[in-house]
Amino acid sequence: MEENNEEQKVNSTEEIKQEVKEAVTENEKTAGNTNVKKDYTASKNFFKNILKTPYDEIKNVANSPKSYFIIILISFITWVVAELIGGVIVLVKNMLSNSLYSSMFMSFKNSVGNILGLFFSILGPAIIISVISLIIYLFMKNKKKNYLTIASTLIIAYMPVITSSIISLLGYINTYTAKLTNTYASFCSVITAVLTYFAIKAIYSEEDDNKATITYLIIMGIYFAFVLVLKLFGISI
Repeated sequence: MEENNEEQKVNSTEEIKQEVKEAVTENEKTAGNTNVKKDYTASKNFFKNILKTPYDEIKNVANSPKSYFIIILISFITWVVAELIGGVIVLVKNMLSNSLYSSMFMSFKNSVGNILGLFFSILGPAIIISVISLIIYLFMKNKKKNYLTIASTLIIAYMPVITSSIISLLGYINTYTAKLTNTYASFCSVITAVLTYFAIKAIYSEEDDNKATITYLIIMGIYFAFVLVLKLFGISI
């Protein structure tokens, strides 16, 4: 009799464990589905909201970058690929334009310069985002946002420049399209400057426009000083 009771207790315990395990698994699936649905909704509404309420949307990215992970990742990869393609086109053009009768030294010098130019074209997006993010992070007193959150928010702010990198590839067709793409690039630079201001304001959670503007000017001033130093060494990003 006692053996039967013990066996029933063991069976009951195993059943309870199994029910708990199934409940946990079901909750994990539900949570996963909810997160996927939430991320999909955020991504779906992003492009509409970034045009209607750019500051609010960038603020959402700064507060919850994980919800925009796919957009951020695809945007950055697209930027790098566009710069890579452009760099390869410039490299091939420069190599073909070199005179067959130029000296061996000049040919070697031009080849090294072209390869370095391609290398920095690929690294350009990473350098831009990483340097500005570092400056923002270093100026942040209480470190409310981590470095990756800052970088993610800046990538979103640089989306006009990313589209410009893609469109600019058409400029290699002829001089007429180059004029059009250069004009578009200038327009995108202005929009990116505004969105970067919004990004810095959102990252610092600064509601005072005057303080946000001063912070923006200081950060971008330091960044462009860094760019100037690179140019003095013959490096363009």
